[in-house]
Amino acid sequence: MDPASSLELLGLAMCLIIVSVASAAEAALSTISRHRMNTLLENGERRANVAMRLLEDPYHLRIGTLLLSTVGTIGATALLLTFVANRTGWQQATLLLGFLLVWLTIGTTLPKTLATAYPDSMVLWTVRPLRILLWLVAPMQWLLRQIARPIGLVTGQNANLVTEEELRLMVNVGEEEGVIEAEERDMIAGIFEFSDTSVREVMVPRIDIVGLAASASMEEALNLFISAGHSRLPIYDDSIDQVLGVLYAKDLFPLLRDGQRDVPLRSLVRQPYFVPESLKVDDLMRALQSRKVHMAIIVDEYGSTAGLVTIEDLLEEIVGEIQDEFDSEEAPIQQLSPNEWLFDSRVSIDEVNDATGLTLINDDVDSLGGFVLALLGSMPNVGDVVHVDDTTIEVVTIQGLRPQRLHLSLATAEPEVAEVGSNTDDG
Repeated sequence: MDPASSLELLGLAMCLIIVSVASAAEAALSTISRHRMNTLLENGERRANVAMRLLEDPYHLRIGTLLLSTVGTIGATALLLTFVANRTGWQQATLLLGFLLVWLTIGTTLPKTLATAYPDSMVLWTVRPLRILLWLVAPMQWLLRQIARPIGLVTGQNANLVTEEELRLMVNVGEEEGVIEAEERDMIAGIFEFSDTSVREVMVPRIDIVGLAASASMEEALNLFISAGHSRLPIYDDSIDQVLGVLYAKDLFPLLRDGQRDVPLRSLVRQPYFVPESLKVDDLMRALQSRKVHMAIIVDEYGSTAGLVTIEDLLEEIVGEIQDEFDSEEAPIQQLSPNEWLFDSRVSIDEVNDATGLTLINDDVDSLGGFVLALLGSMPNVGDVVHVDDTTIEVVTIQGLRPQRLHLSLATAEPEVAEVGSNTDDG
């Protein structure tokens, strides 16, 4: 083999090494957890310091490894074409195919596979060579930054933004490694879902609204405040569809203390805040904060009162159920055995699925009570039972015309996909 061919092969090997190091380092650094990295630092591993410095600027790292892969690929292509130029047709085809297989295996697939399987070791093996290679392409990086900066300003792009999927992945990894507790995971998940949830899904439904007619006396209002345990009550004219305003306990009590017992309630109410049931809860939260109010009246598409929402209802979507220390209400979800639960009918279908492992599906209703009513096709009675595949749901108590407490049991431990309309009611 002539000296020129030897140099070309040496150049090809160097290009292959550059691409392999870049691929392995990028995959390892993106796979290794921050918790594991801190453990390496605590053990006195100096190479972990190098890795941490690289991770401090993910944009620099990403662009640098991309440049190394691009330069290595272009260099290898040029050298390979020169190397096979003087070969015969079948030799050229054999060399090109063979090098392509070697490149795909050693240059990309194998390094990334090893880095994903053994991120700790691969980080320690590759960070120092990577730092040297990044230093070599630093001038090109600087040039690319100058070109990309005005483009980023025009398009409003931010290279350091982390997507929701990446954050969810980090949360799951953190929970697996014991860094994040289950309660913290649920809270973070609630934040993610906050902007996708409509107020219809979290509101106190119309039937559960505790309100008072404007014709009621101040004494009646006082008694309702005490019995309901609320600090605000919607005041309506003839029906709940005609909400006049919101009565605050702090506005009523001073008057009663001073002996004023004949003041009309309609003169004490504050302006109500009406919102459509399709509004997203994050938008409602911002609106309540800006208006400095704690309650919103929810109206449906026909202008009727559909329910109400308080700031507490919105916060519960993030932090979970909030109960007062003297609250005597039953928990909305009670697990009686590994395959049995007692649910409040207002619990959402998503919460039921999370608790039981089922996949109940109905796009037309939000709550388990609505799900059962859709299957019954009639007003419920105590003892009514519906069957969905291997799942049995029994009406335990009713309130007015709707189920109140529901007993759900699984015949088997295997969760089934259930869809309204796929089964008929036995009761």
